[in-house]
Amino acid sequence: MRADVSSKPQSQHPAFDLEQFAETRLGEGKDLDALHLELSQQLIQVRRELHNLIDLRYEDFLGLSSSVAGIDMTINDIKQPLTDLSAQISEVHTELASKLERIDARIAYRQAVRDKKHMLRLFIDLSQLLDRVNAVLSEAEQQLRGGDNVGALTEYLKSLERAAGEFSQARYFIEKGGAYPFILQAAERMQTQEERLHAALDAFLVSRIDEYVLAQSKGRMEPDSAHMGLLAQCLRTYTTVGEYDRAEALIRERLVRPVVSETFGGQPGKGMGLDPAVLGSMFQTTLDFIRQVGAPLARGISAHLPGCAATLEAHVFWREISGTILSALPLLFVPGMPDRFHKNYLAACDFVRQFSALFNTADRYSDLLASDESYVEFHRKWQLSAYFSIRKKQLTDAIDPRGQPESVLDQAAVDGILGELGLSTQLAARAIWALRRCWAEDVYLEPLAPWFWQLTIQIILWYQHSASDALKLLIRSNADGELTAVDQLLAHVHDMFALKQLCSDHIDSIRPLLPTTEQAPDAISVVDGLKDAISQAFESSDDSAAGAIEHISATIVSASCANLASQLRRTTSQFRHTNRAAPKAPSAFVSKLFAELSAVELKITSQDTLAMLRTQVCLGISREIARVSIDALSTISKTEASLHRLRKTTNRASHLDQSNDLPVPPGVDLRGTTPASDNDKIRRQIWLDVMETGRIITDSLNATTHEDYESLAQLIAPLGT
Repeated sequence: MRADVSSKPQSQHPAFDLEQFAETRLGEGKDLDALHLELSQQLIQVRRELHNLIDLRYEDFLGLSSSVAGIDMTINDIKQPLTDLSAQISEVHTELASKLERIDARIAYRQAVRDKKHMLRLFIDLSQLLDRVNAVLSEAEQQLRGGDNVGALTEYLKSLERAAGEFSQARYFIEKGGAYPFILQAAERMQTQEERLHAALDAFLVSRIDEYVLAQSKGRMEPDSAHMGLLAQCLRTYTTVGEYDRAEALIRERLVRPVVSETFGGQPGKGMGLDPAVLGSMFQTTLDFIRQVGAPLARGISAHLPGCAATLEAHVFWREISGTILSALPLLFVPGMPDRFHKNYLAACDFVRQFSALFNTADRYSDLLASDESYVEFHRKWQLSAYFSIRKKQLTDAIDPRGQPESVLDQAAVDGILGELGLSTQLAARAIWALRRCWAEDVYLEPLAPWFWQLTIQIILWYQHSASDALKLLIRSNADGELTAVDQLLAHVHDMFALKQLCSDHIDSIRPLLPTTEQAPDAISVVDGLKDAISQAFESSDDSAAGAIEHISATIVSASCANLASQLRRTTSQFRHTNRAAPKAPSAFVSKLFAELSAVELKITSQDTLAMLRTQVCLGISREIARVSIDALSTISKTEASLHRLRKTTNRASHLDQSNDLPVPPGVDLRGTTPASDNDKIRRQIWLDVMETGRIITDSLNATTHEDYESLAQLIAPLGT
């Protein structure tokens, strides 16, 4: 019997993987001996099935000879009909192939006949077209001889337009006809007709242009409508034959070039440093010509041929004007003299705006001039990046104290800024002067707005670095804490805070100059973005100012508290063995602790600076008085404890012996009593002085005390009233 495939062990499957099988079995917890036993049993089973299969197939092999008996006769019986069928199929295939060849030959013959008919028809049509072109041109010449009134000229143009239509169709047939001899002959014939047609159109266009110029020279404001209709019809005929560019070139040469060449030609130096007044006069002459001749012509023709005004503006008038300027004044676009370059550039921009406004083209044609290659090239020629580099160098050389003597710095203007804005340092005044120059009307150009904005940030950063260096130098030179440098430090700190606000105000003032963008479609959002950038740029100067204020406050604290320890020693001597009454008021020196701060505050105008300085000074003074007071009270306690040990007293002395350095020894509580001993009187005086210091700081100066002071105030509370 055949073995059932489904009953085969896993090891006999075609996809059996020995390593995976072993890993699975080991993962099930079987050891190697059990795995070896299982594989041995499967091997025995496989061998048994193999023997059974050999026995089964052997019986089939022995019965093979009896199974194939008589098969040769069967094959011979089938072979003959198949041979006959193959022969019949071959005969049919041969006959069909012959018929298909004859059909293909007839089809090719008919196609050749059709092609010849087509070429014959093409030849006939082309010959008739060329004949009609000749006839129409001859008819037009006869009409021209009949008179030059509007009616005759209109009929003449109609004939030329018909000839142009026939000519365009003939040219199409020739382009599609191939290299046949009659096509080549027709092309030669058509070339002659093209020359006749061009000559007729050119002569008519030139005569109409000359007549128009003559009429406008007599002071006519608007051209004759019939005359403009003839020009429009002539241009339409040029368009029919695909030669509109030829008409534009002819108008440029006949109408625009003489005036423009005379206006811009013959200038010395090829425009280098051209006097802005001279350039303005040239532009005005050109605008007068456009206003009197160009714009009326464009409007008149456009009334009969819509859209023509835009093409005349861009392709005829502007191309000729810009091309003449580029060739006659190539150095006009070089910023060798930046002041004149600036004025000339603005004059050119104003000229372009007025030029475009004169034509007043419809919205759908308004972009034609801006997209014209000559317009783009004219604006690209202006070397704005070189101009900005020159201006940047001028400003950076001027504001740098190491700048050259021939720099553009206006020292009188800088001194005026000091008085105008209340600034105290040359650095801040130079920075403001440079910022104003960046956006001055004789320096700034709108296309360079992002570059001038970057320069603004660079000027601010220059000021930050310069002011920070100045502050560091002053602080290093004032290492001993002398008050002589405080005025200079305050001057820089004041200007740092003032300059930040002045820059913000300056950005508001230049808002009309800033171009908008897609990301910031209005000037307000642009200004807000610039203010944010300025605020970020001033972050480092804020840190420098804070460091300077910290140094100033440390200097004031050091000067104010220099004699604090001696003052407390004087307090001790006032009550030691003097039999003076217990104190009821703070010492006079307490109010004088803030005299230096008051003197410095009179020099400060910025509330921010004043608040920062007052806070740090009050923290420093309260910290110092806490430190000195604790030392003094501890000294009193030590002295008192020593005396008690010498006298061998009890009770209170025992406490003092245990903690003889505490500012307030255990058992000392003066609240509600009048101190009797010298030490308690001294303690009460110190308490009064400490409390008065805190009152002045919190009530009079509206500041806060140091945490050490707060701890001391709580500690010495038993010494109070």
